[in-house]
Amino acid sequence: MELHLKINDVVGMDDQKRHILHVDGEQLLKALMEHKGWIAHELIRDYLMKHDTKLLNEIICDNDLRNTIYQDEKARREGKAERRERHRQFEIERQRRQDQHKATIATRKALNFYHDILGITEDD
Repeated sequence: MELHLKINDVVGMDDQKRHILHVDGEQLLKALMEHKGWIAHELIRDYLMKHDTKLLNEIICDNDLRNTIYQDEKARREGKAERRERHRQFEIERQRRQDQHKATIATRKALNFYHDILGITEDD
């Protein structure tokens, strides 16, 4: 995401080597309103839904909007669980086919072994 802000003053750096900036609040609000999708995606879904649901409830007063966000998150989680289940079923089926293939090879080798011992040939 790219924000275009006028930096009024750079005070210095904090303990984690991040710059401390003084920005006009109205400019910041205007810049954030230009990127509402980022706010909804990064802040609300990725951070508040996982870490601070009480704060999310305070920020979003509209129950319909909050329910929509929860339903979207629930659908995302269910989709992820469904993909995991399909992958697990695919792996089980792949392993079953592999085991069946190994059994077929073992059976063929056993039959060839008995044919060799008994001296049976395909011509007979």
